[in-house]
Amino acid sequence: MITPMYKVDAEDKQLIPLTPKSFGDLGVMERFDIQEWIEKTPSVLGQELLVIAKELPLPSGIRLDLLAIDKQANLVIIELKRGESGRDVEWQAIKYASYCSNFLPDEIFTYYAQYLQSDTDEAQLSIEEFIDEELDNLNQSQQIILVANEFHPDVVSAVLWLRDYGIEIKCIRLRPYIDNDGDLFITPDVIIPLPEAKDYLERKEAKQKEARRPTRGSFSLEKGAFEPSELEQKLKRTLARETVLTPRLVRFIEILLSEDRVFDREEVKQKLFEKGVGSDIGQTGRYLSNISQFLTKKSNPHLRQVIEFETGGAHGQMKDNYKVILEHRELLSRLIEEWNSRQTAHGWLASPPAISPPSITK
Repeated sequence: MITPMYKVDAEDKQLIPLTPKSFGDLGVMERFDIQEWIEKTPSVLGQELLVIAKELPLPSGIRLDLLAIDKQANLVIIELKRGESGRDVEWQAIKYASYCSNFLPDEIFTYYAQYLQSDTDEAQLSIEEFIDEELDNLNQSQQIILVANEFHPDVVSAVLWLRDYGIEIKCIRLRPYIDNDGDLFITPDVIIPLPEAKDYLERKEAKQKEARRPTRGSFSLEKGAFEPSELEQKLKRTLARETVLTPRLVRFIEILLSEDRVFDREEVKQKLFEKGVGSDIGQTGRYLSNISQFLTKKSNPHLRQVIEFETGGAHGQMKDNYKVILEHRELLSRLIEEWNSRQTAHGWLASPPAISPPSITK
């Protein structure tokens, strides 16, 4: 349903209905009209933007309609459709955003200088004066703005889903009207996120994102304080688990036991790879992430009692390094030796199988 628009006749105290039209009916062109309007008046999109490129050619040969910067120093990809958005406009914009996310500041200055037909020093100064952030924060994140006369339901659904997963994307509907004199009027409506519900949606999206964190219910840094006999039994039960993780955990502990010192993450990953854990170094890194996640499960305080690590990230989920606590080295060495002896006795392969469960990269 198209929202009616009226022109106010203040003298006669009446409202004069404007006639809704499509851009196609009016002969309005996407590139030569709508793009020009937004380029010259980007505030029509509901925020302060600095347009830095138009029809920017990408390696695929496709041209990006408009590229801008917002006040928070994010690159803004603006994708225009004269009529209905179609089903795939959000996918097209995502591809553009993924490419632009790799732009370095010097590249951005160059593109803007070409747009201004000036030099890069002037371009950089103009950007510095516009943004409210330090220049070091330029293009740390990206924003997508989809502009169309109407939006296909599939696009609306996809955009709402993308926002749930932290993608900054909005839909703005441009609708043209004419009056009896043939004058053209344009109304921009932000339909996602609705301005009236923007704060609510942002809080909801943040809450949903937090709720999806796999470590929310199982993550813990609390260390165990078990007596030696109880600690040994818990470690034995962990090493007796018949899972794909167990042999990788054993190889991990063997590396930490090889020397009484701290091992950084990259060093451990390389040594695991040399031990045959993973078909390539990338896969080895994912296996190490599985082990790291296992160390911080709430159910494994006994592992944190014998292995210490430094953490980073918002929730301490990143492991920077690892070390076996000195007083537990002898116990762990004996248990690992026993585990290896059992594998040899049963003729089992100590190396992990090629197939692994889904992992979360640390």
